[in-house]
Amino acid sequence: MDGGTAIPDVVDEVEEWQGVDKLGEWELCPPGSFRLATMETCTPWLGCKEISDDVTIQNKIAQGAVKKIYKATWRGHTVACSNLSNTAYLQDFLHGVEMLRNMQHTSHVVQLVGSCNTTLLTEYCRLGSAFHINAILDRTSSDVRTRFNVAMSYIEAIHFLHSSPVGTRVMCDSYNLLHALSQFLVTEDLRLVLNDLDDIPEVNPEENVFVKCKRKQIKSPFNAPEQRSPFENEPFEDSTDIWKIPLVVRHLLGKVNGSDVVSSHLFQVHQRCRKRDPKQRPSAKVVLKEYKRIRNMLFSE
Repeated sequence: MDGGTAIPDVVDEVEEWQGVDKLGEWELCPPGSFRLATMETCTPWLGCKEISDDVTIQNKIAQGAVKKIYKATWRGHTVACSNLSNTAYLQDFLHGVEMLRNMQHTSHVVQLVGSCNTTLLTEYCRLGSAFHINAILDRTSSDVRTRFNVAMSYIEAIHFLHSSPVGTRVMCDSYNLLHALSQFLVTEDLRLVLNDLDDIPEVNPEENVFVKCKRKQIKSPFNAPEQRSPFENEPFEDSTDIWKIPLVVRHLLGKVNGSDVVSSHLFQVHQRCRKRDPKQRPSAKVVLKEYKRIRNMLFSE
């Protein structure tokens, strides 16, 4: 879907961060609850009353066709508050909320804090959208190992989507490189986590369920051949996400010292990802396994 992603206006200065990184601890919370990095205990997801009484909206940090996103506070804790900005996208917004509710307890999806009608609260990621990933890495650490780990987190997220608790899901809202990256947020430990889940339809070939994204007239080679004109009206499978992996990873690796060596080791698996025939492309599981092998070979202590 075009325009369903909100892209942050600015990237905060890294030097301003003085918080404690406890990323991942919230995974231990029971279903239906959350724990932010600044919290010691788990709390049930917030509902309408808690949001109305205890959430204070601050400044707007992003806007897209579907929603406006604000920095907000809840009982002294910083959160992100998303409000529906266009009623024409109500079903997309609600679908995104439902996907978030069903995809918690994993490190690959932003943490849900609460929801009420057309308001959504999530974990606040100070570094913002991966749309700005190169600027973020330039301000933190831009060595090839760090960049490879960022790429690994992207592959892990795709693998998670393709084997999620609610079936195999495909990223429709990723029709060009930067828009694909804008579906992710960057965590304090420089991982990509899925944030915008408004347009991730299910595919199940065994049940004859295929994907047909809403966007028309796709011509960019970033998209798989089966997505592009004149085939954009034909249904397809999750292998379209695999086609995009080499281009996304090339962007994430950049041109730092050692990136050419890493790229040479990734060449074979990336070549398979770019097979014109979707059935000849590897699964996300196979790609992830190869990335882990290369990481262990190149970056083992």
